[in-house]
Amino acid sequence: MLSEGFGPICHHQLCRIPWPQCCELPPVGRTMWRLGLLLFGSISMGGCWGVHLQFSRVMKVRGRKDSALLRWGVDRHREQIALEVQVPRASWVALALNLERNLTGSDVVIGGWNGDTEIFYDAHIDSQWPPVRDNSQDYELLELRRNETHSTLRVWRKWFTCDPQDYDFEDCTTYVTAYFGESPDLRDGAENAFSKSIYFMEIKSEVQLPSELLYYDIKRDDFLIPEEDTTYACSFIPLPQVATKHHIVKYEVNIDPQSDGIVHHILIYACDANAEIVPEVGDCYGSDIRYSQCLNVMFGWAVGGEDFFYPEIAGVSIGTKYDPQYVRLEIHYSNFDGISGIRDNSGIRVSYTPELRQLDAGILMAGVLTFPIQFIPPGAEAFRSYGLCDTGMIPQSLDEPTGDLTAYAFLLHAHLTAHGIRLLHYRNGTHIGSLGEDKSYDFGFQQIRYFPKPIDIKMGDQIVVECTGSTMDRDSVTYGGPSSLNEMCLGFLFYYPNIPIATCWSFYDLNHVTDALGLEPEESVMDAIFSMDTVDWDDETRAKAQRAIMESNHTVVIQNRRGNRVNETSLLPPIAPPTQHTCANPAAP
Repeated sequence: MLSEGFGPICHHQLCRIPWPQCCELPPVGRTMWRLGLLLFGSISMGGCWGVHLQFSRVMKVRGRKDSALLRWGVDRHREQIALEVQVPRASWVALALNLERNLTGSDVVIGGWNGDTEIFYDAHIDSQWPPVRDNSQDYELLELRRNETHSTLRVWRKWFTCDPQDYDFEDCTTYVTAYFGESPDLRDGAENAFSKSIYFMEIKSEVQLPSELLYYDIKRDDFLIPEEDTTYACSFIPLPQVATKHHIVKYEVNIDPQSDGIVHHILIYACDANAEIVPEVGDCYGSDIRYSQCLNVMFGWAVGGEDFFYPEIAGVSIGTKYDPQYVRLEIHYSNFDGISGIRDNSGIRVSYTPELRQLDAGILMAGVLTFPIQFIPPGAEAFRSYGLCDTGMIPQSLDEPTGDLTAYAFLLHAHLTAHGIRLLHYRNGTHIGSLGEDKSYDFGFQQIRYFPKPIDIKMGDQIVVECTGSTMDRDSVTYGGPSSLNEMCLGFLFYYPNIPIATCWSFYDLNHVTDALGLEPEESVMDAIFSMDTVDWDDETRAKAQRAIMESNHTVVIQNRRGNRVNETSLLPPIAPPTQHTCANPAAP
């Protein structure tokens, strides 16, 4: 048993000799391990040494000086995960996993010491702390140790265990909480906890940066953040002046420490040569339409995102006569606490190079047209909004033939009601796969996510963006719009080669929806929109509105970089149901 002052001990039941990544092998163990490597090239023994902990995040709580460190690694082929959490020194450590930001239903793994005796078990939370031990013990203990300053728990598990009390590791956001304490009954755990949203299926970008690299900051300069809950501040900034073509190969996010937690997202839009450049910072979506120029997204970041590396085959072109000279910098501030006197200097550092890559990269924004025509009734548990992008219209919008695209990453974006987003990929009316999804979308955690393998998008393919929202805590209609209290439904696809398209989104036939709800026809669109406030919303009227949206015609709008638009009306393809993991041996209820 582990006692204070000893080194780490590994416990995996498939590997009773210590694990090479955490312990020193004894002589016999080293000989056997090397012989296995010589004979077989590699050794697979479950989680014993097969999963490398290549990712890490620091977990903090505002007002506390200490922190927790979460490390993890996944084996996609064997569907296994290894997790390690390090907390301030304690007698026990627990890691809780959930799709939502609450305790109920959390999967918990616990390790610690009761005197010199180790404790370790798989548990869950019914409704309140402390956890209850599971009937099926599915986590394997890899390492349990402590020193004078920290305690560490490392475990291994399969992604799917068929135990309804266990968390399924899927391609979505996980709300993770590290608990720790001294009390043998764990009741002091609620007092010591660090939480963070984590995407466990992250893919590390293994990109070799060029030897000649230049840097340029696109940033805000001492901007006084308003006390309002939502501000979209825009300014126009020149790109680096270069005499020959260069490629942007990396974006590095720099958030001003003073405004950390208030800066929600940053977007950089390319401006064409006809854009009117305004020297002052202004409201992106206010009465001055000059601040809503430049709709072609060059880069996007949202809270929770990391630095972004382009694949070695592609980069963003600057320096040619076809490339933008200016960009519009949009920063969304969510100042819900109404804090005054904060001056912001956040922005993006661009890394660019004259060492050109094979292709130019671009971003396609798809989804629901950001306008109040999108609505979500109050009291809805899962109301779905749909945006349609028909890539068959892209050549028409450019007046020229267009080749196929290759998508390699995606970013999902919606606001506070959203808890699930899917980008569905269709070809010839048939659902062929996913272009990104998250069934536990978190407004406070949005990151660019790489695909395991690039995905081809052929001209003529359709992309459906589905956003599922909950308004159980609202008593009035939620409309589409830029405010955090409004709603959006967007997906950004990172692709190559670049085409000069800004947006590919849609809106549905509002008259069809009002007819289905039995409302009187209105003369103006805005009157029809706000007639939704007169509906007596209940399960029946919400169901009628949902069916009408799915059955109505959707007008697809594609806008190119020059601001020219093409519109066509189409029906949604049959919506594919969410994929579900099938249990080969379901656990007994």
